[in-house]
This record gives sequence, C-alpha cells and structure tokens, in this order.
Amino acid sequence: MAKVSLNINGRKYALGCDDGEEERLMRLGQKLDDRVNNMANQFGQIGDLRLLVMAGITMLDELEDMDKSVDNEVDKRIGNLRKETAAATRLAERTELKAADSLLDAAVRIERLAERLADKN
Repeated sequence: MAKVSLNINGRKYALGCDDGEEERLMRLGQKLDDRVNNMANQFGQIGDLRLLVMAGITMLDELEDMDKSVDNEVDKRIGNLRKETAAATRLAERTELKAADSLLDAAVRIERLAERLADKN
C-alpha cells in the first residue's frame, strides 16, 4: 500500500492508497484543496471541518447534477433508439411483404408459363 501526503487548506493529510494510484489521489487532493481555498476566500477561514463539509457538499451537488444530466441524455438516446428500431421494423415488414408479393407474382407467372408449355406438348 502506498502513502500520499496531501495539503488541504494549509494542513497536511497522510492517506494510503493502492500502489499506482498515488498520482490520481494527489490530483484529487489538489482539486479538493482548490475547492476549499475558493470557499475560504468566499467565507473566510471558518474552520477546516466546515470548509471541507461545504466543499464536499458543493462537489456532491455538482455530481448529482451531472448524474441527472447523464440520465436525461441516456433516456433521450434510448427513446431515439426505440423510435429508430420501430421505424426499421416497419420498413423491414414492408420490405418483407413486397418480397412475398413479388415471389407470389413470380410463382403465378411460372405456373402460367408451365401450363402454356404443357398445353403445347
């Protein structure tokens, strides 16, 4: 297990992570530090815990908005795919009916031709 030292709002936090995840954890820690610093600039140094809670809540709020956006986009795409599938199914059914009609017409012609040939013999 690897260890990473993060600096959040001027304080050091030692965290463990899986080997190979150090860079990602440091990048996420930097994002959290940026968020906490923005909160501190807006509201002042109101305490690490309060700033961390506020930063976490705002990040979760953004995540929830993104989740809703993704869900809406997925629903929209599913709806479009259902419409396209229904249209393709209707087209396939029409094509199948035309093919069946063409085969029946061909069968009738073949039977007539066979009858004519049989009458001539």
